Amino acid sequence: MASDTSPNTSSTSAQTAGPTPAKGDNADLEAQVAKLREDVAGVADALKSLATGRADDAKRQAFALRDDVRERGEQYLRQAQDAASDLEEQLSEKVRSEPIKSVLIAAAVGYLYARLFRR
Repeated sequence: MASDTSPNTSSTSAQTAGPTPAKGDNADLEAQVAKLREDVAGVADALKSLATGRADDAKRQAFALRDDVRERGEQYLRQAQDAASDLEEQLSEKVRSEPIKSVLIAAAVGYLYARLFRR
């Protein structure tokens, strides 16, 4: 009977000792977790720098577009001012050359304007 009890005790002690990890395994696991954290931090930094670069590029493009639109607007304004100045000069010359006709035309336009927009 003594031989019956010894195999049973060894099998029960083997069953309870199986799932406990060794200290070396914990150290390896912690090292892997630390390495993974470093890798994730590196990826996060890379994504941050990429996003910052893209944002800077978009900002530069927006400023360039703004400057281009401003230059075009100023150019169109100068053209309109030049055209208005030329028209004013032509009108002044026409009034000087035919003053009575110009006054009669202005009076007729004023009369029509008053008739159209009278309340």
